Amino acid sequence: MNNQVWTDLTDPSDIELVPLLPERTHRIATTELKRVRAFEEEAFPSLESHGSESTDDYLFGELAYPVFSPDADDIGTISLRIVIDFERLITVTRTPRNLPEDVKMPDLSGLLVRAQAKALESGSCFCFLMEEVTHEINRLVEIIEDRSEIVEQLLNYDEKPPTDCRKQLARLRNHFLQLKVVIQPTLTLVDGIIADEIDLREVVAETQQERELFPRNTEIFLIAVRNSLRHALLHAEYWLENLDTLQDNLSDYLNREQTKAGNRLAAMASIMLLPTFIVGLYGMNIDSTYFPEFGWLNGYLFSWSAIALITVIQVAIFRKKGWIFGK
Repeated sequence: MNNQVWTDLTDPSDIELVPLLPERTHRIATTELKRVRAFEEEAFPSLESHGSESTDDYLFGELAYPVFSPDADDIGTISLRIVIDFERLITVTRTPRNLPEDVKMPDLSGLLVRAQAKALESGSCFCFLMEEVTHEINRLVEIIEDRSEIVEQLLNYDEKPPTDCRKQLARLRNHFLQLKVVIQPTLTLVDGIIADEIDLREVVAETQQERELFPRNTEIFLIAVRNSLRHALLHAEYWLENLDTLQDNLSDYLNREQTKAGNRLAAMASIMLLPTFIVGLYGMNIDSTYFPEFGWLNGYLFSWSAIALITVIQVAIFRKKGWIFGK
């Protein structure tokens, strides 16, 4: 497409990339645009001005596009490198090393078509990009929230939580921490643009009026993005606290189960103790004259009756206490 403001490149060569960059692109920006990262290396959202001492020629930075790997059950980030000035927005995506097979690279083609159809300027195109990243953040937050609610249901309302509940809680907590690491710097970046701390300014020769890369109209759109990011951050922080509570509930449940198991063992030992004593007592090789029960007509029946009666009484007592046959 000719004369397009926004150019999106995936794994571009130097021949494709360099001619599109501003004339005085800093060496650090060029090096970063060419660098291929590992998937395990997290992208850090940032945007900073580059230029001469008197003027800023362009803004350079990156956005962290969150991705989820179902097979590894892990959240990672894809770096969207950005070069933006009044004439252009260039986004560069490099396929990370060790990228899981079930993770797809970000597809921004739909955004480019919409931006070109509306003939947007570079600042507004950047707003489109921020909306897309924020939408993906909120989508992943909702996915992890749904999983957390299922675990919460199993732990708080079912009779028995899943056997791997502790592992699931740890994994979910890690997901929310990873999302929070993406949300907070992205929110700081948006706040900086809205507060005019991050911007480009130039004087239009024809009108001698100053214009901004992010005018007030664009900042209003970014306010909506900021609110959405704050919403996602609040949800992540809420679930981090809630998962800590669920972890405590699980520990309490396991402690109760351990106590119940100890009570059952104590009850079984007590039930067997007296019958064992009776059997051992009458099984000793002692002169029968010392045991008048040996001369009884129903002495054998008496022993069994004593054992049965003691056992039934103890079982009834322990069952009433809930030590055995209890839920």
